[in-house]
Amino acid sequence: MHVAAVLKRKGTDIVSVHPGDAIGAVARMLAERRIGAALVIDGGAPVGILSERDIVRGVAKQGAGALQQPAATLMTRDLVTCRPDDTVAHVMAVMSEHRIRHLPVMDDGRLAGLISIGDVVKARLDDAELEVESLRGYVAGIG
Repeated sequence: MHVAAVLKRKGTDIVSVHPGDAIGAVARMLAERRIGAALVIDGGAPVGILSERDIVRGVAKQGAGALQQPAATLMTRDLVTCRPDDTVAHVMAVMSEHRIRHLPVMDDGRLAGLISIGDVVKARLDDAELEVESLRGYVAGIG
């Protein structure tokens, strides 16, 4: 399975914030939407990602005052991305190697979506279930 198929299943909606948005406001939005990260977009282009982990680390280092700072101060700037034609297995390896849970999907320099480790695991489970059902049908057809 490829990333394009994962996006087709989950959709291409992207939750984003601006580099100047207060971290406290971003944290509330993440909690309300029950998501783990938001892309930081400036001028239509992704410039970073701000995750729950980034926020927790910032508060642990700087105290509650970190919540008043702009998203740009805690966001991860070096984005690791993937492409729609990448396989789910490749994306899982990239996420494990970089210890990240979210990957922006870039298609010819254009932001095409955002996938999470949950999306990837669900895709793998769906594939495994389909394979099991196919094998059951095959075995039942023989007997």
